[in-house]
Order: sequence, then C-alpha cells, then structure tokens
Amino acid sequence: MANRKKYLVDTSVLIALFRKNEDAKIALDSLVTNDVYICDITLLEILAGCSTTEKRDYALNYLDAYGLLKNSEKVSEKSMQLMKRYCIQRPGQPILRFPGFLISAFAFFYNMALLTFNKKDFEFIQGISIHPLSK
Repeated sequence: MANRKKYLVDTSVLIALFRKNEDAKIALDSLVTNDVYICDITLLEILAGCSTTEKRDYALNYLDAYGLLKNSEKVSEKSMQLMKRYCIQRPGQPILRFPGFLISAFAFFYNMALLTFNKKDFEFIQGISIHPLSK
C-alpha cells in the first residue's frame, strides 16, 4: 500500500477557516484527518490572534483533531538553513518572516505538503511541496 500524502496546514488556512471561509473548510474537510498536521508555531500564531477565551477555546477544540508537531533541534537547524539561503529581498516579493521559515522547515523535515493560501510566500523555496488554495 502506498503512503498517503501528509499535509501541514499553514496559519493562513486556519485564519481563513475561523473567518468562515468556505474554501478553507472544503479543503480541510476533503482531507483525511489523520493526514493533517499543524506545527506548534502555527498553534501559537492562532492563539495570539484569539481576542476572547471563547475564541481561544473554540480554536483549541477544533485544532485538537489534527496532529501537533513540536519544534526540535533538527527542525530549528533546517529553519536556519532556509533563512541563510532565502532571507533576502526578492524583487516584487515580500520578505518571508521567521514563522514562515519555521513552518517551511517543518514541511521539509516531515516531508509534508504545505497547505496554504499564501503560495507566493513559499514558492521560491526550492524543493518545498506546496498545496496551494485560492481564496
């Protein structure tokens, strides 16, 4: 039996989902829950955006269905490699900030496709597998 593709959900998808974006809901609902993960940096970004305890509790309850990947020395090393290689201004493109490099490192380290609405933020990174969504 072939291995199923595993997905790492970018913060942009979860923000859209919590803002009732139908495309985000359809994309996540179409995947097998056991194949969908978030990383701890994404969880922290989502929690930082919760303005009430109700929103926080809702987010935590929803995200509990997905696997949580925790940062490690190897993921940090990969993030530093990516930053050293790509942390420059690209003409016409925004500079990818630290959370984006760390999320990218998780995708590389765990060999996952990155599910994102922000394809342009990651497409310049050679070898990353992106599963782009459209808003």
